[in-house]
Amino acid sequence: MEICLTDQDDAELVRSLLIEAANWMVSVGIRQWNPEQFTEQEIATYFAKREIYLVVGPDGPVGMFTLQQSDPDYWGSLNEEGYSYLHRLTVTPSYRGHALGRDFIYWAARRSRELGRKGLRFDCWSENRKLNPYYSKLGMETRGKGALNGREYILYEMNSELYRKL
Repeated sequence: MEICLTDQDDAELVRSLLIEAANWMVSVGIRQWNPEQFTEQEIATYFAKREIYLVVGPDGPVGMFTLQQSDPDYWGSLNEEGYSYLHRLTVTPSYRGHALGRDFIYWAARRSRELGRKGLRFDCWSENRKLNPYYSKLGMETRGKGALNGREYILYEMNSELYRKL
C-alpha cells in the first residue's frame, strides 16, 4: 500500500470515503460522525488547514486520515502547536479488521517525526466504546477531555517513547 499526500483534485474521493465511514458508523449505532456533515464546503476547509493523506492499495483507495499542527477546537487550553493532530482516520469496509488503523497511526507518527513535530495527538468521542480501549492498547495516553458541540472527547497523545521508536 502507498500513503500519499493528496490535493484538492481528490476532494470528492476524500468526501466519499468520509461519507462511507459515517454511514457505517450510523449503521452500527456509533453516533460519532454524521454523513451530512461532510459537505463539499467542509472538505474544502480540510485542504486549507490540514495535510490529507490517502492510502491506496492495488485495487484503489483503502483509507485516509488528516494531520494538522494545531487543534484548539478539540484541545482547547491543552492545545499546543508543534504536534501533529490526527483526524478523520478511515478504513474502507473491505479492509477493516486487518489492523490498518494501527498501521495508519504509526505511519502518521513516523511522518510527524520527519516533519519535526513533538508528537502525535488525536481525540475520540468519549462514548465510542470500541475505539477508546483500542487506542490505549496502541500506546496512546490520555491527556484530558475536551468538549465540542455538546459532546465530550477523550484527548490522546502517543506515548513519547513509542513515538521516538517508530
